[in-house]
Amino acid sequence: MENNLTPHSPEPVQKTSEKSRKGMFIAIALIAIVLLGISGYFFWQQKTNDENAAESAMNDEERRNAINSIFSVAQYDAIPDNYREFIYNFLEYNNFLDGTYFLTKISDRARSVYAFGDFTSDDNDEDDLAVLFEYNDYKSSKLVIFNHKGEGLYINDYENELPVISSFKVGSKIYMNETKLVPAPCDGLIIKTDHNKYAIVYDKKAKKFNSYYQYSDEEIKSMNEEENYDEEYDEPVEEAAATSIINSINEDSN
Repeated sequence: MENNLTPHSPEPVQKTSEKSRKGMFIAIALIAIVLLGISGYFFWQQKTNDENAAESAMNDEERRNAINSIFSVAQYDAIPDNYREFIYNFLEYNNFLDGTYFLTKISDRARSVYAFGDFTSDDNDEDDLAVLFEYNDYKSSKLVIFNHKGEGLYINDYENELPVISSFKVGSKIYMNETKLVPAPCDGLIIKTDHNKYAIVYDKKAKKFNSYYQYSDEEIKSMNEEENYDEEYDEPVEEAAATSIINSINEDSN
């Protein structure tokens, strides 16, 4: 008996297998392309970040060098970096970096052109900073007081004056509108010119700084001597005038 069954053809299986392999190759290729793209993106991003970081570091270095160039003598080493930035920012903002205003380069003077203190009594642990800038005529100055945030609190110009400054603590004895020493209500500044001395003190009620003339010992002594002289000679003069009038009356009556 003949077997008329026809054997199955293997071709469909082969075609399916080839299609599967082809699809797998395409998927792998697509994945490889995606991975390459992602790798390329991250490489580009990293390179960009590195370049930006290098540029930023270079800019930071240039800025630090620019800031440090303002503080040209060792006496400024006591000024912390954040306060140095305040000074630089002030000069930069006002277009003074061209040398219009600058910090003195004279060592002996440098120690007396800045001072720290709680000048506004704002009850925080950070000091304010007072700085004297020198004008490029080399005979005038600008006083600026910064708070601990770098904000300007007070500015005053001294034409044809190159004063020096120092700070005093709250409770220090100063003259305030009278010839009697009184305790300072808060930290303040002493401004000394060639001929005069002033105390700059913050008025918390008026929200402003006031300047008070500070008498010298010689001036107080001279004023006291004048007062004593007036007290000593006021009565004798009056008595002499009264005696003269009485004598005149007596003479007339005779």
